[in-house]
Amino acid sequence: MRAMKYVDQELTIEEMLADPIVQTLMRYDGISASDVRHTIDQVLQNRLPSPPVRVRSSRAPHHNWRMKAA
Repeated sequence: MRAMKYVDQELTIEEMLADPIVQTLMRYDGISASDVRHTIDQVLQNRLPSPPVRVRSSRAPHHNWRMKAA
């Protein structure tokens, strides 16, 4: 087992999952490392911005938005 990097920087997810204390707590809670990775993947997918959707009905009137001179 290698020493953990706790000073001046955060652990990566993989470093956290490799920590013996975290592994003990996860075992106690019935959670696996793959459960954690799957949850993180789901959160990342849900946070990705969706591309804007432009929908135009064929029944919708076409508008000319230019201002007409008075």
